[in-house]
Amino acid sequence: MLYGKPHAQQNIAGYDIILYYILLIVLVLVITLFVYRESTGYNIVEYTVFTDKDIGSPVRFAMLSDLHETDVTHDMNERLIASVRSLGPDFIVLAGDMVTSYKEPFHDPEAAYSFIEKLAKSYRVYYGLGNHEQRFIEEPRKYQGKKEEFTARTQASEATILSDDHADLEGRNIRIYGYNIPLENYRRGTFAKLPDGIIEKTLGGCDDRFFNILIAHSPDHFEEYVKFAPDLVLSGHLHGGIVALPGIGGIISPQLRPFPRYDHGEFKEGGTTMIVSRGIGWHSIPIRIFNKAEIVSVTIRKKEV
Repeated sequence: MLYGKPHAQQNIAGYDIILYYILLIVLVLVITLFVYRESTGYNIVEYTVFTDKDIGSPVRFAMLSDLHETDVTHDMNERLIASVRSLGPDFIVLAGDMVTSYKEPFHDPEAAYSFIEKLAKSYRVYYGLGNHEQRFIEEPRKYQGKKEEFTARTQASEATILSDDHADLEGRNIRIYGYNIPLENYRRGTFAKLPDGIIEKTLGGCDDRFFNILIAHSPDHFEEYVKFAPDLVLSGHLHGGIVALPGIGGIISPQLRPFPRYDHGEFKEGGTTMIVSRGIGWHSIPIRIFNKAEIVSVTIRKKEV
């Protein structure tokens, strides 16, 4: 009997170690499954913006940003296109970074260009540039052939590229601007404000006869956008802060700034509303936590008197 007790204690200790490792493996599997579920798929998020301006009947559009040439649904984005169609949009807004300024074989832009072409067959598509498209324009030597490829593919799709330009939505009294934020305002580890009045200098003033929409990829410059005085600003870029903490929000921006102020959602100042998308794709690190990718649906509706 005296010799049996230490042996029994050793067995109990051995079972405890086995149980510990089993629980550890289960915990790792649960966390892995949670991160996978958070980092795949997407939500549809809806907003309604009211206006005093005469736009006729309500107008609905879908906004997507930051696809980063990802095949989100692993079928060349066919299910993603079906989700967009289910919203019954009058037009589509692409708020930048649909492609990624990395070289093959690390990234293949075909998923992005095919997606844009398919959308443009059914809808008017208005495409504002993000920092990745902007690199093709500002750094052509570094990204040889990318600007030409981007221009050729988007022109072939008949999408309307709003590169420091605007377009009017025929018959709806809506004007859509696309402002190219300079690359220096995207540098990591720093924050460079836009010069006062630079947007108005670039695009001209907003015409109050229209409901004015401004596509500006980064939401960080909301104060400057408000000075331009559009009715609605559409942004993305921050990927929702990559990882979000409940009740706090996104924890880091692509510029490595902690807790970005405009990580996602709706913001208002004066007569301007800004809607920031969490984005639909990813690049570099394909992880999202409490930060599901999203399609944004916006309805513009005249205020009732």
